[in-house]
Amino acid sequence: MNGTQSSPVVSFGDRRRSAPDENAIGDLSPWEVLRGIWARKQIILLAFAGFMTLSVLWLMTATPTYTVETRVLLSPRSGEISTFDAENIPQLPDNETLNSEIQVMTSRPLVARLITDLGLASNPEFNPALRAPGFFGRIAIAFGIRDRNPLTDIEVITDVVLSRLEVYQKLNSRVIAVVFTSADPRMAAIVPNRLAELYISQQVEQRTGVNTEATRWLAEQIRELRIKVEESEAAVEAFRAQSGLFLTNGSTLPQQQLTELNTQLSQAEAERAAAQAKLGNARNLLASGSAVNTAAEVLQSPLIQNLRQKEVELRAQIAQMSESLLPTHPRMQESEANLADLEREVKKEVRKIIEALENDARVASARVNSLRSSLDRLQRRMGQLNQDEVKLRALQRDADTNRALLESFLLRYQQANARAEADTQVSNARIVSRAQQPTAPTFPRMGSALGFATIAGLIFAFCIAFLIEVFQRGFRTGEQIERSTGMPFLGLVPEIESGKAKRMPANEVLYDPAGLFAESIRSLQGHVLLARIGDRRARTVLVTSSVAGEGKTTTAVSLARIFAMGGYRTVIVDADMHMPAVPEALGMERRPGLADLLMGRAAFHHVIRKDPASQVHVIQAGTPVANPTAALASSQMHWVMTALQQTYDYVIVDSPSALAAADAQVLAKLADITILAVKWSDTDRKTVARALKLLAAASSRRVGLLLTQVNLHRYRRYGAEPIEEYPIAAARRTLVTR
Repeated sequence: MNGTQSSPVVSFGDRRRSAPDENAIGDLSPWEVLRGIWARKQIILLAFAGFMTLSVLWLMTATPTYTVETRVLLSPRSGEISTFDAENIPQLPDNETLNSEIQVMTSRPLVARLITDLGLASNPEFNPALRAPGFFGRIAIAFGIRDRNPLTDIEVITDVVLSRLEVYQKLNSRVIAVVFTSADPRMAAIVPNRLAELYISQQVEQRTGVNTEATRWLAEQIRELRIKVEESEAAVEAFRAQSGLFLTNGSTLPQQQLTELNTQLSQAEAERAAAQAKLGNARNLLASGSAVNTAAEVLQSPLIQNLRQKEVELRAQIAQMSESLLPTHPRMQESEANLADLEREVKKEVRKIIEALENDARVASARVNSLRSSLDRLQRRMGQLNQDEVKLRALQRDADTNRALLESFLLRYQQANARAEADTQVSNARIVSRAQQPTAPTFPRMGSALGFATIAGLIFAFCIAFLIEVFQRGFRTGEQIERSTGMPFLGLVPEIESGKAKRMPANEVLYDPAGLFAESIRSLQGHVLLARIGDRRARTVLVTSSVAGEGKTTTAVSLARIFAMGGYRTVIVDADMHMPAVPEALGMERRPGLADLLMGRAAFHHVIRKDPASQVHVIQAGTPVANPTAALASSQMHWVMTALQQTYDYVIVDSPSALAAADAQVLAKLADITILAVKWSDTDRKTVARALKLLAAASSRRVGLLLTQVNLHRYRRYGAEPIEEYPIAAARRTLVTR
């Protein structure tokens, strides 16, 4: 066959043979993931059993602890002289206040005071120095590395108590919960109660000191403010008398005059603008040659209106006489003369109106200029007065501020001092619920712990199975292959059973021709028989793989023997000149072969041999050459393939792995169809994709994928079709190359 001939072919990855799953994520379908998880039932059971065993052991060895809660309610603060600037009604504590009080209750000084008050330093539960040393501790004491009776460190004890203590705000309330955990139920109740009492006592002490300090500070501030008020008010009156800024009706006299002038100036400017607009309109009409007597001012003149009426009447008479009299008639001439006199009167009256408009504009401008001159003089005078008024307002503000502050200090001092003594002994917090000594441990609770462990164990086991399934790198079903690659799936080849592992895998088709292995190769044969190249059947088959160890040689030899057993003249060509494996698979000695034929060192009858166990003819790889890829790409190789096609019905070519060398790409151009062997559940999907890209770049014909070394027991777990029935169904499918 000519590998470079142009014929209609199906391009690589043109479309999928099966519709993609819309719910698939990447190359994974949710249903396949679920089937994969179910296939790993043993892993799920083992992971769940291990998790439950560890959980039970932990529950049996865990030290029981008791957790008890004391509740403290925060009330509004009142009676503090330091809050003299607040409202009379006490404010409720906000979230910031609550969080601040929580920090106070968990402060190290307060906890250290609690440790001293309850003598927790002498309790081994809280003082690590009093605990019996462990195995490694006893060794350290024996070698003198550690003291037998180490000193007690209050900071260490404080850390232990704080690790057992939890203080938080109850949801949507002003209640603070003080929770303490201890192995001693009695101590679990005593510690939170005593901590709440010490917190309230500390508040009372702090408030007493605050009130004393605030009283002294307020007295000093009031004395200073009185002096400031007197001085500021005296300064205001002295400056007012000096500047003459006396108020009448809420403002000074110059301010009132300035306001009136501004009002008059605005009116005068509006009148001047109107007069200038009228005059400008009339002048524009004169300049443009239009009739000035059409202006609004002209039309509104009573005299002009009367003259216009007479003009209309006279024109009507002239029009009536023109019907019976000639223009030279004395009556017609008289009427024309009267009409001319009327027009001269109208023009004369229009000139008077324009002169009147000019006079009005001059008067309006003079009035505006006069008012503006008066306003400028008053504004210059107001400049100095404004500066004086600014100084006066500043002095007045100082006086008002000092007086308001003094009155506020006096009022708050009187109100707070009236109740300070009574409220000094009252805290803004009180205990609303005391901790009671528990009768049963709060941890661990066997029932709930076992229930939670069961749920967590199931989740853990399924997560393990899910992760194993998601990160599974290989293909397990034909659906995955077709959805991921878009190439046709040719079937699967089961792995050889353990009892038959001693004989060569390719011999299975001879020793057990009705077995699953032989039937799977026979299914592959059906695909090859149905493959077409244009209007003829495919005759040269290239068998390759992505990487080594995927069973390509076993597949090629087995396929050749199946063809020969069916009566077809078949030859298998070992084109893997790097690591030839066909002689070993057939149980033959290494002889000269394809390389010698291509180099001209041997003829066909020297390199073609017969398989000892079947009717298959074999061409071995032969003597190694320096550049196998160049040899396979030569015209001599094309001639060899053409000659073999003319002699044999089918030519099976075993090539190196596609990613190991470029030989497979060269041979793909010479072959009618290419079979890519993929090791089941082992070969990485990205590796297969790279191999397909290389083969597609070399040849436009389609590549079929074959799953090899399939573990039947594991395969059935994935819910795919039974392996006994699969080849029969697969034989109906075709590998079409157009």
